[in-house]
Amino acid sequence: MKKYCLLISLICFFFTGNLFSQPVNLHTDTAFYLVGYAHLDSQWRWDYQYTVDSCLPKTLLDNFRLFEKYPHYVFNFSGANRYKMMKEYYPAEYEKLKSYIAAGRWFPCGSSMEENDVLSPSPESTIRQVLYGNRYFRKEFGVTSQEYMLPDCFGFPAHLPTILAHCGLKGFSTQKLSWGSAKGIPFNIGKWIGPDGNSILAVFNPGDYGGSITGDLNQDKTWKKRIIDQGNKTGIYAEYKYYGTGRKALPAKKE
Repeated sequence: MKKYCLLISLICFFFTGNLFSQPVNLHTDTAFYLVGYAHLDSQWRWDYQYTVDSCLPKTLLDNFRLFEKYPHYVFNFSGANRYKMMKEYYPAEYEKLKSYIAAGRWFPCGSSMEENDVLSPSPESTIRQVLYGNRYFRKEFGVTSQEYMLPDCFGFPAHLPTILAHCGLKGFSTQKLSWGSAKGIPFNIGKWIGPDGNSILAVFNPGDYGGSITGDLNQDKTWKKRIIDQGNKTGIYAEYKYYGTGRKALPAKKE
């Protein structure tokens, strides 16, 4: 029971920050967290020119419209480097973006400059991602992120919880383990412990970051069962789901 109480405390700390405006007592209540997100690989298939010309304005304007249409909609977007490009190329929209961040509608998530690889680079590289990423968020928006978000990274080293905890972060999430992980998915929501004993709250099975919501999830039998199963295993009746709010518009392949 002691480890369940610790895990509940970590989840309460992580899930009741800037992302969510209505804290939930996970000792007694059930909770289902929906994380709206638009995935952008600004250093892979989407080159910088296409990112600036197409992806960034669509991300800004599409979500501005969603804010007006849905009063409780909250959007998450990672990568301080993308925000720097927004400021340079779309200054008017960037100022409007600031107002949505101040209102808690748009959250600069992930803590990093980019959604970086964490296998090949040194741990120092990851530390600098957090240092420079959250420094930019703090300077520009007066907020920082408390989690590391790597939905599409191919693999995670055992020391990653140690590095992120050293950086002062509390949480981590990815959906990549569902892409045929050799070790499977160890848990949906739980405590990921590094080799030195430091730990972070980890979400390993939030569903596809491009997934959609087409009905009332309060009545969805699959997710209701997941919440019950999670609670029966850990004493924490909560689940966490990514869903995509970006357009699936890719540039033509270069021959």
